Amino acid sequence: MLTRLLALVIVAMVVPAGVAVAAAPQIHAHRGGTVVSGKAKYAEESLAAYRNAARNDFVLEVDAKLTKDGVPVAIHDATLDRTTNCTGEVRTFTLAELGGCRTDVLGSPGSPLPTKPAAKPARIITIQSLLSFARKSGSVVNLEVKNVPSDPDYDSTTAFANRVMDAVIASRIPRSQLIIQSFIPANLDVAVQRLPGVAVSLLSLQSLNEAFLQVAFDKDYDIISPEWPVSADYVRRAHQNGLDVIPFTLDSAADVRAARAAKVDELITDDPLAAARAMGLKPARAFDATVFIDGRRMIAVVHLLGPRGVSARQSCRGTLLMRVVLPGRRIQQVRRKLSRNCDARFGIKRTPPRLGPPQVSVLFEGNARTLPELDGPKAPLLKPPSFNP
Repeated sequence: MLTRLLALVIVAMVVPAGVAVAAAPQIHAHRGGTVVSGKAKYAEESLAAYRNAARNDFVLEVDAKLTKDGVPVAIHDATLDRTTNCTGEVRTFTLAELGGCRTDVLGSPGSPLPTKPAAKPARIITIQSLLSFARKSGSVVNLEVKNVPSDPDYDSTTAFANRVMDAVIASRIPRSQLIIQSFIPANLDVAVQRLPGVAVSLLSLQSLNEAFLQVAFDKDYDIISPEWPVSADYVRRAHQNGLDVIPFTLDSAADVRAARAAKVDELITDDPLAAARAMGLKPARAFDATVFIDGRRMIAVVHLLGPRGVSARQSCRGTLLMRVVLPGRRIQQVRRKLSRNCDARFGIKRTPPRLGPPQVSVLFEGNARTLPELDGPKAPLLKPPSFNP
């Protein structure tokens, strides 16, 4: 199964021994997760949205369209009209020309959730820049090859998908941090060919959910991603065929709870924090990781302040993951349990300066009551700080 972190939650403190409880599905931040607890806060597919989603280790869901000069950029529509201050098709703009376009709305117009004008319009980002951020932060990216017959830029050849795969390969993101999704099997077939071993997900509109379930099985894909709702029987049959189920787009607490009851593996939502709360998960009030160089060691000093209404005994259960990333490749990582006081001090061998400046992330991997929390990626301090007693 693809669920990375919440499937490993500790339930012993809240569930009687011997009672089996399904882990909460991993949450995908649809188009970055534009809404936070019912309020429009971020522009679609903006770097600010993805950075915020990464803080709670939500999967970063993104769409890839191509510019006139063949650069994959993060935007859902074939045109710029709905979400930016520009008009016209994305494919008629070079990347340089797109630099003059800005997102002008927060939230996702067309969804049932709130929207509002953007006080600080954001740039359109490239797919490679998002993948570079994800490689440093350790985030998983669910990347849609947005090459569909209903859009005017549809390409019936493999060229569109290959351009997107070029950007993925250039980013050097590990395949373990990547899902490639599409409504069109031919796009996924390119991903399988170019990136052997990468997880691929077949998207399906509701009218095609049953037919595409069979297609995903026949083509030996990893995931079926149906339009919600689907039944528990549908999920059961998908699992029997070796497929994970990641439905979209679940924007109400009732739908999230129903999806969990149906035993979906993961789910896609515009409001990840609200979805988490619907499953009984809360964000920590604070999470801080100070990382510094101390001789030949790189040390992390960590403190977590658990969610309101959750005891320290419950919120302080879980593990920490420190990842050190250098230009071009990941060097090392180490895990350590959080103490009963919700803190920890641990480290790994310092990377040689000749290999370039490191970027370090420290992730609290979450538990049955508390969402994961990420601090970073950031450069370590060059000397130990002075801590107050």
